Amino acid sequence: MQAWFVLPIRRSAIAAALALGFFSAAHSAVYTTIDADASEITFKYRQMNVVMDGRFTDLKADNFQFDPAQPESAQITLEIPLISIDAGYPDANDELKKSEWLNLAQHPFARFKAHRIEALEENEYEVTGILSIKGVSKEISTPVKFTQEADRARFNGKLSFNRSDFAIGTGAWADTSIVADDIQIQFEIIASP
Repeated sequence: MQAWFVLPIRRSAIAAALALGFFSAAHSAVYTTIDADASEITFKYRQMNVVMDGRFTDLKADNFQFDPAQPESAQITLEIPLISIDAGYPDANDELKKSEWLNLAQHPFARFKAHRIEALEENEYEVTGILSIKGVSKEISTPVKFTQEADRARFNGKLSFNRSDFAIGTGAWADTSIVADDIQIQFEIIASP
């Protein structure tokens, strides 16, 4: 009689576990759409040793697919229309359009295409890919924190690079004593299924 009682309990437990697994899988979102208005990309630079803040007001995603259950299979290609740069004041914005700086006539976009995503800790990843600015492409890696919310996800991270590596500021502007070489980027990308 005891064995007869145990069998239904085991079957019930297995059925419940399967149902919970199915429920979790059914509610595991794959994020495919970037919310450009809610996302934010900011940067810091030094001009005459004074820290300046800037931002980009537009972001596009040619290809974006992130499944938290399979992060290694993610596909991420982001583009920033460089015309959307705001370096803190109008004169700087006008200067950055010129060929010595971003050369927007020839190179209107900055692009990042990921080719490797590795888990670091829970909800933290190292994203490696190619950053292309002004016709120069370089591999970069950056840690990214993933936060899942009810109907969307946040991807937060920061990275830094030298502007001289991408020929940003040539000629007289190659001198880093006026505008420092180091550029620090901080981002929060908002995505939905």
